[in-house]
Amino acid sequence: MSRSSSFDIIPVLHIASGQVIRWEGDHFVRCQGGDSNPLSVALHWIRQGATKLHLVDLDAVYNRVSAAPALVLALRNFSVRTSLAGGIHSLSTAKERLSYGASSLVVGSLLDRPNKLAKVVSSLGPRPIWGSIDLSERALVSSRLQNAANAGIRTLVLSARTPDILSTSHTFGLIHDLVHDGASIWASGQICDYQLLLALRQAGCQGALISRALHERTLTLDGIAQAFSSDHNQGPKTA
Repeated sequence: MSRSSSFDIIPVLHIASGQVIRWEGDHFVRCQGGDSNPLSVALHWIRQGATKLHLVDLDAVYNRVSAAPALVLALRNFSVRTSLAGGIHSLSTAKERLSYGASSLVVGSLLDRPNKLAKVVSSLGPRPIWGSIDLSERALVSSRLQNAANAGIRTLVLSARTPDILSTSHTFGLIHDLVHDGASIWASGQICDYQLLLALRQAGCQGALISRALHERTLTLDGIAQAFSSDHNQGPKTA
């Protein structure tokens, strides 16, 4: 398998009703205290060295008033890039999100609407558009990969509802093949194991988007760096 020369870790913030929330089992729960304030949490990761954050706007998914745009605007005052996901279903919405200062948009359901997807990419170019593909929805993976490729999207986030889906030989083979074809691949989905991160990098992933494990300190940025160092490879960068 190919081995990438670096591996980036991007902290993820899920935001709903103006607060950071996290997974507990198969549902979300609200974080408490300072861990619930999106700007405080974002600044924490910036102080830890993060130069990129991924924001999941759950309010936008359900057409509710969202605090995510204000957070993206506030983060423009810091040396950090933001990617934004949630509720991006049209060109007008995509343009609006980029106008807030987001550096990239991660789209999922839009991959099932090839005509709308092509319109977005044609207008904005492929670079700021990342495709998110849930490997748990196996029947839809091939069509979404094809729609992304047809639209010219070359950056993909392969996500899974459980980490065991990411750790299969089938997933590693898919990553290897996509990278071989010129795609930039990221992994996401309840990642809580240093060895899985090492395996994902060996398969060719550019990096991982991590939420709960970082918030709960099951994984730490220092620990990830040490794991890569002990593997005698170049340590990951904090994106």
